Amino acid sequence: MNSSSLQLVSMFVLMVLLQVMLFNNLQLFGFINPMVYLLFIIMYRFESDQTLFILLSFILGFSIDFLSQSGGAHSIATLTIGFLRPLLIRNAFGVTAEIPTSFYNDSRTLNKTIFLALIISIHHLLYFSFVFFNWNAIYLILKNTLLASVFSLILIALLSSFYKKLNDS
Repeated sequence: MNSSSLQLVSMFVLMVLLQVMLFNNLQLFGFINPMVYLLFIIMYRFESDQTLFILLSFILGFSIDFLSQSGGAHSIATLTIGFLRPLLIRNAFGVTAEIPTSFYNDSRTLNKTIFLALIISIHHLLYFSFVFFNWNAIYLILKNTLLASVFSLILIALLSSFYKKLNDS
C-alpha cells in the first residue's frame, strides 16, 4: 500500500468519525448540523480513477447513514455528487483552463470557492430534499439548505486550509 492510498484511507476514516462523533452532535442554532465529511469528496484528486471515486462516495454516504441512522439520505446525496463532480470541476475551473491535479494544489481562490459552493449546496439540497421528501416542506428544505451550506462552507474552507498546511510541511 503506497502513501497516497494510506492517506486516502486515513482521511476517509477521519471524516466519517469526525462527522458522526463530533459534527452530528453539534447543533448550531438548535437545528443546523454542518456536514464536513464532504471534505473527502472535495480533496479527492481530480485526475484519479472516477469509478473508485463513485464507489468511495457511496461508501462514505452509507457509512454516515449507518452510523447516524439517517435512512439513506447521505448515500443518495454523496453518490449523486460523485457522479456530478467532473461536471462541477469543469464548471468551476473552466472547460479550456488547465484543471489542477487536486483541490489544494490550485491557487485560484475564486474557482475553489465556486467549486466548494457548488458541491456543498447541491449536496445539501439533495440531502434535505430526501430527508423531508414533501412539497409542503419546500420552505424548510430551502432554509436548511442555505443555512447548513453556509456553515458547512465555512468549516470546510477552514479545514481545507489546515489540510493544505499539513501537506506543505
